[in-house]
Amino acid sequence: MTLNLDRACPHEDFEAQVNVGRIGTEETADGMPRAYMADVSVSCAQCGEKFRFVGVRAGLSFNTPMVSVDETELHAPIRPASSDPDFGVGIPGFAIGFRGER
Repeated sequence: MTLNLDRACPHEDFEAQVNVGRIGTEETADGMPRAYMADVSVSCAQCGEKFRFVGVRAGLSFNTPMVSVDETELHAPIRPASSDPDFGVGIPGFAIGFRGER
């Protein structure tokens, strides 16, 4: 179904996509990743409209959740429950800001 701007969709059913990535395996002697990242997106199953993640800064970080520039994909760093709390810390990332009026 396509989005019809003349008639509001009730957004009653949803689809979510989660992709998990292993980060930096080529840089470690044992082949284990230096970090993991879960990329999450949500859309309406009825009309296909994408949902935005609210209140999260845009960019990519391996120690705090961030979103894509259009706010439709959440990049959430994750770690195994058995790992040290500093797992993934120290890997460079970036943040996107804006100047002026929005």
